Amino acid sequence: MIGIASTAYVLAKAQDTVNEWCSSRAVAEERRQTLLRNGADRFHRAEQEGLIDLGRDAISQVLQAGGVSAGELDALVVCHTSPLSALPMPYTVAGTLRQACGLSRAYALGITQQQCVSSLHALRVLDALFTRHAEWRWAIVVTIDTIVREDYRLVGEAGVHSDAASAVLVQRSAPGRVRGLQTYNDPRAATGVMPDTLYRTDTHYVWTLVSVIRRVLKAAGVEPGDLATVLPHNVNLPAWRQVLASLALPEERLFQANFSRMGHAFGSDVAINIADSGVLRSPGHHLVFSSGIGGCFGGFILNTERAP
Repeated sequence: MIGIASTAYVLAKAQDTVNEWCSSRAVAEERRQTLLRNGADRFHRAEQEGLIDLGRDAISQVLQAGGVSAGELDALVVCHTSPLSALPMPYTVAGTLRQACGLSRAYALGITQQQCVSSLHALRVLDALFTRHAEWRWAIVVTIDTIVREDYRLVGEAGVHSDAASAVLVQRSAPGRVRGLQTYNDPRAATGVMPDTLYRTDTHYVWTLVSVIRRVLKAAGVEPGDLATVLPHNVNLPAWRQVLASLALPEERLFQANFSRMGHAFGSDVAINIADSGVLRSPGHHLVFSSGIGGCFGGFILNTERAP
């Protein structure tokens, strides 16, 4: 039913490195080395840019890339992870962006409770809405997050957060078809970020990643060996190498450049990695996957094979 026509993203302008950040905050050397081993190196920090500025620029870029006018958009879904990536009542990010971007006929809503997997849940909701509204052709999923307190810049020892916004242009029957979308919420209790701002790594993390990926593959009717590319969330590079080994895939199929180039841009990793990997222009089956704090997991197959 639905597919992805194009993606775009905007990174906050200020760039920093893990080495500089750790030095300025007297982070223990062992932790710094662990971050580097896990693929973290550079990240982007918002200074003057606000949520609406970042989101508006991402929407403008993806509309231009897709050759779609603001007046043609049928729906806008806004996602974020941090509860601070929101506006005070009675305002909403979705409503404010709708007005700021001139999306006068777009149905606007927000999906935020699934952390960095919220944008995948947005695709599921849009698929249902496109089924209900046969006349709909275009929608955008926007993901925006910034770190308000530098204490939360690191993802434990597994990675580093970047401030960014991204946009996914969804089209009815687009060439980049979304197939086998699956999500999973670990039922075990999760306490989120600890009082010391650290994230606790789940001992079952890699196993859960592999299990949900296998569900995606089964739902899409795809074998692991059919995957041309694996697009991960940009956290914990060694864990993703274990995932590929579990699937008997060569490491070359893992798109890993953005672990070091920008780190983890929350739920925007999905759109960013699709854009930077070039998979929309590369025929094949591509796995897109994300997970978030609190035991949220999700993924889908982006099928860019030419239809017979």
